[in-house]
Amino acid sequence: MSRKRILTDDTGQEIAKALSVIAQTNIAHSNMDWNSVQTIVADGAGEKAFAIGTQLIEKWTDTAESKEYDMPWQVNHFEDVTLEDGEVVPGMWLQSHYTLPFGIQFSHQRAFIACPDGLKAGTYHFDFERDWGTHVKAGISYQFTLTKAVEKGGRLAGCYGAPSTAPTSWKVYSYSKDGITLNETVNVTQGSNGTNIGTIPYQKRSGNLNSMQEMAFGSNRWKTSALRQYLNSNKPKLKWWTAQDQWDICPDQLASKDGFLCGMPEEMLNCLKKVKVVTYANTVNDDGTEDITYDYVTLTSLSQMFFKPQTSGEGDAHTYWKRRSGRTTPCNLFQNYPNMVEYSVDNKTSPQSVCLRSANQDNTNLTWYVYSEGSANGQYAFNELKFTPLVCIA
Repeated sequence: MSRKRILTDDTGQEIAKALSVIAQTNIAHSNMDWNSVQTIVADGAGEKAFAIGTQLIEKWTDTAESKEYDMPWQVNHFEDVTLEDGEVVPGMWLQSHYTLPFGIQFSHQRAFIACPDGLKAGTYHFDFERDWGTHVKAGISYQFTLTKAVEKGGRLAGCYGAPSTAPTSWKVYSYSKDGITLNETVNVTQGSNGTNIGTIPYQKRSGNLNSMQEMAFGSNRWKTSALRQYLNSNKPKLKWWTAQDQWDICPDQLASKDGFLCGMPEEMLNCLKKVKVVTYANTVNDDGTEDITYDYVTLTSLSQMFFKPQTSGEGDAHTYWKRRSGRTTPCNLFQNYPNMVEYSVDNKTSPQSVCLRSANQDNTNLTWYVYSEGSANGQYAFNELKFTPLVCIA
């Protein structure tokens, strides 16, 4: 049931005062009282108070670098949203008008084998299920030698970019069970010496073996992504990420960046709610599962950004993007739309490729991006492309 609060005299005066501050302009500056904004939205008056595209100007700080930015939050859309306790309330979606000045990996390349019982030091070999690209060939074995034992729960990653990088450049990386501590890096050579650890499948996991796709380029599942953890964390560097399963490896930025919420002003942060977000996993490894998360911060999906989705159900088209597109029907995938180009907060004339939360459902390692030319296309999950956070005032 949707909640509508009864307007008291005090509440009415608060709304009237806030509306006076807004003064019918399309820009609300940083002196906006976030408590008043939340009151307006909670009482169902948001659409009357804030025009679509209104920018609420706030500060955001890259706390790891002690660098502050003016971060406009544009009013994207109004709709009822569902909170963690199941209550349905009026919501106002705000999206940062510019990307952050840096990127975070959606997912690091992931381990190719989990080691729940550990693994002794020694020589091992493996092969691949099928040919893939230029350099992955079925029927050819590759070997490596560990000088240190892998602890229980540890994992081995490696062969990054395998279909397009030559085996002579492949490495195997031995990680502890936390997916953070790198214990050793060893070379890979062609050969079948030592213990056979199995055939690495192409796209669907098998036992302790992960897929070639996630091994080479990472995972495209929003629910378990490193980027989701970064956006929803108020913890400092080295603390905002934890492994989501036995193959997970920490993102490269964990050691250098603090969680996104660390940089938000307390007054704005206190007005954010964790709201229900629906994202569909890929169909080849994760069976197209409907993932439900409750997030303070998320990213737009294809459908919310007014592109044709592969699967419907990831949210209604946001009014801002529908109007900005200049179209009456959703934008087609793989076509350029100049109106959909976004820019960076540290260089407002520099077009950026921007990450969405939607998975390319035909594989395990491509997420959807809106490229710097305004086209929706796929990008490997391990890349560090930028993004525009999406929050909800409710």
